[in-house]
Order: sequence, then structure tokens, then C-alpha cells
Amino acid sequence: MKNKKAIIIGASSGIGKGISLGLLENGYKIGISARRKERLDEIKKLNPEMVIVKEYDSSTEKNDKLINLLIEKLNGVDLIIYCSGIGIINKELDYSIEKKVNNLNVLGFTQVVTHAFNYFLKKGEGHIVNISSVASEIGNGISPSYNASKAYQANYLQGLRFKAFRMKMPIFLTDVRPGFVDTDILMGNKDKLFWVAPLDKACQQIIIAIERKRKIIYITKRWKIISLLIKILPERIIRLFF
Repeated sequence: MKNKKAIIIGASSGIGKGISLGLLENGYKIGISARRKERLDEIKKLNPEMVIVKEYDSSTEKNDKLINLLIEKLNGVDLIIYCSGIGIINKELDYSIEKKVNNLNVLGFTQVVTHAFNYFLKKGEGHIVNISSVASEIGNGISPSYNASKAYQANYLQGLRFKAFRMKMPIFLTDVRPGFVDTDILMGNKDKLFWVAPLDKACQQIIIAIERKRKIIYITKRWKIISLLIKILPERIIRLFF
């Protein structure tokens, strides 16, 4: 049986690492990248022949070269996943912070996803997955760029789904919208938050969604309730929480 092959951008920790481990267990050959090579090497040690490692900062303007390198080393891929992202509290609305967030969450994301889409157009099929957030559906007064950048990602992926449909191309695009997941991004605030999903459970649900080629998936599923509330509650109420 031919191994499926995947690239995971932002694989050194959290959801990206969990997805990488899950795909590896499912028989995928994977190409993984992140800034912290030592953490990538820990994944490679589990199955050296099935893991390609590349140290890389996705906030640069060379993501196309990274994708090409990993595609070449894997001899083609079926799945490209963008897990790279950053969220910074910015109560003072410091532009340098907003720029840092958007460099990764908007520019880095766009370069990876457009390059992946064009690659799969030439190949004739493929699957792109992005880890966005429930935050994509609402603004945030203390971290405006994070929520706005996630909204951009969700909207952009939907646009590419429309594009693939019009072109009658079997290119699937999955928008993963987690709520709170027990990763470093919570910065030790786990006990102050609600519905915090264990990382293993979150990644299992994501991998199932990938295999089923879902369009949009909430992690965990009950976060769809929050999504519905965001849509129906008036702003004068929602703004009290964000």
C-alpha cells in the first residue's frame, strides 16, 4: 500500500505536533517544519525513515521555497497543513505587535496556502488544512489582530473552496476552528478558562476531520454552540466578553 504524504508547517509543539504524531501513527510519511529544530528532531527519532525535518520561520517571505523543498524530499504530497500562528495580547494597540501577528497569521498563511493550492492544481488533486480558531467569528478588544487574522484565514479558505468547485478540481480545504486547547498558547491560564480540551482529544478529532475531508470543524464539537451564540446575540452583549 502506498504511503500518503503530508507537510505540516508549525509542527514543533501543540496542535501541530499532535497532528504530526497522529498522521505518523496512521502511516503517513511527513515533512515537518518549525523554528525549533530540536523539537522536530524528537518527532523524527520516532520513525526516522518516515519523517523529513526542516528548520524554518514561516513569518519570512520564503514559504514557497520551503514547500518546494519538502515536496521534493517527499517526492510529492497529498496533504499540506498550516499550523503556524501567534496571538499576542495588545491592550496598548502597539502597531509592531499587530504587524508581528499579521506577518505570520496573514502573510505566512497566504503564501503557504496559495502555493499549496497551485501545486495541487498541477497535480490534479490534494487537500489543504488550516488551523484557524473560533476566534475567527468575533472581534477582540485586547487582541484585535489575532481574531482579525483568523477571520481572514477562514474567509480565504472558503474562497479557495469556491474556486476549486468552479474549476471542478478535487482540491479539499478544511478549516479547523478550535476553542481552548491545552497548549502553551494558554500561557498557564487553563484553570481560568472553560471547555479546555485535552490536546490528544483535540488532535484525534482533527485527524478524523482530515480523513473525512470536512469543510469546517469545531474542536471540540461543543464549541459550535459558542459559534451559534456569536451569530445570534447582539453586539451590545457580545462586547462584554471580548
